[in-house]
Amino acid sequence: MSEQESTDTSNRTGRVALETLLVSGTQYLKSSSIASIGAPEVFYSLPPRPHVGLRIDVNARQLGDDLPNFEVSLMIQGVGYRTSPTPETPEPETLYNIELIYSGLFALQNAKQDMIETLLLVEAPRQLFPSARHLLLNLIREAGFPVANIQPVDFNALLQSRRAQS
Repeated sequence: MSEQESTDTSNRTGRVALETLLVSGTQYLKSSSIASIGAPEVFYSLPPRPHVGLRIDVNARQLGDDLPNFEVSLMIQGVGYRTSPTPETPEPETLYNIELIYSGLFALQNAKQDMIETLLLVEAPRQLFPSARHLLLNLIREAGFPVANIQPVDFNALLQSRRAQS
């Protein structure tokens, strides 16, 4: 077995172990809003691929004092720009602004105290993100704007960044 195959196997085993500690329940759209900036004139000359800037945050709250049940919310703010920001134009023309909160109910099973933060702020949003991204892209499309591709988010890096800021 190559070193790469060994690493892939251990990563899958680690993820399976984490997933068995985190039981997902219902996922739902908690709130959403979209503003088309400058409509209807903005639609006269849309670029084929607007730049989408995302701001993502994750929040978890316990449901009940003695229960291992949590609501995890993925807050996404998406701003569509006519062009990509540059040093000369750090704030290009805004086409739209979208805010959505996509949440899910999760339960922890046999999770050690030192794993709870990772389970709720990394693994749970990793499960929520595909549906939240789908909703975000549908809102953009339904608002009449060209849809961009939004890559997966590294929630572990997001958590590390949050820790560094604290």
